[in-house]
Amino acid sequence: MVDHTVPIIMLIVVLAVVALAFAASCRRGAGTEHAGWQRPGSSTRGTLAAAGALQVAAFAALACGLLAARAAVAGDLPACLRRAAEQAPRDVLLAVRPSDEELLARLVYAEARSTGFADDPRVARAIAWGAMNRVRLAEVSASARRRYGSGVAGVVFQPQQFNPAVSRRSPFAADFLCPQDAAAWRLAVEAAGMALRGHDNPLLDTAWERRHGLSLVVNFYYPRSAQARGPLAPWEGSPGLRFIGEPESADLPPAGRVRFYRLEQPPADLVPAARRSSPPPAGGR
Repeated sequence: MVDHTVPIIMLIVVLAVVALAFAASCRRGAGTEHAGWQRPGSSTRGTLAAAGALQVAAFAALACGLLAARAAVAGDLPACLRRAAEQAPRDVLLAVRPSDEELLARLVYAEARSTGFADDPRVARAIAWGAMNRVRLAEVSASARRRYGSGVAGVVFQPQQFNPAVSRRSPFAADFLCPQDAAAWRLAVEAAGMALRGHDNPLLDTAWERRHGLSLVVNFYYPRSAQARGPLAPWEGSPGLRFIGEPESADLPPAGRVRFYRLEQPPADLVPAARRSSPPPAGGR
């Protein structure tokens, strides 16, 4: 996306300088006429012209300030990507090769908007942790890799999972490609960074999870989303997944906003050598 903010600011600055120069010229002219012969009404016209020019300059200065503020906000946002009608969001993103943090933040941003609670930092954190739980489980299980994808990009773009990232028809694909809400984007970036670092995962609840440093909470559902088919997920009550209930952690949203589901059993092919202890405290390695 081409940002025209800077050229517009430059144009307004030029107009402001011209207006100020004109105002100064009018004032000098009025002063000269006071010192010598003065045509009837000329002093009044000069004063009015100077006042008008000063008003133009003041307006230009205000416009510059507003545009500069807009440019500062826009600087917090990632590149706005466009796609052809036949392109999937995945193809557009992979072409620019974003970092894992940006890619995860884009997913968090778009998914959070789809929940109806984009301004809730707990929702952003929930999505980021849920996605990274899949990434980390796939690192130590071949069956999890086949199901959820490999790495951040593999999980984000796994078919039939996160619609904003894979569906051409998702109403939230535009949010994935072109985040425009700076405040919501900052929440998404913060949540993505926290989940990528892996410290203090609020979804490490069971003894097995804490012992292995892996969360089995890998499915989540947004009951208030415009795309939701009902208050319960389609897989509610299915074997192999269990609704975790209301989260105990204050870092997570209530189940009315995001419903979490835990695998009943860890993958049978979990690689023993790859089983990790819990992540180190913040600042550790």
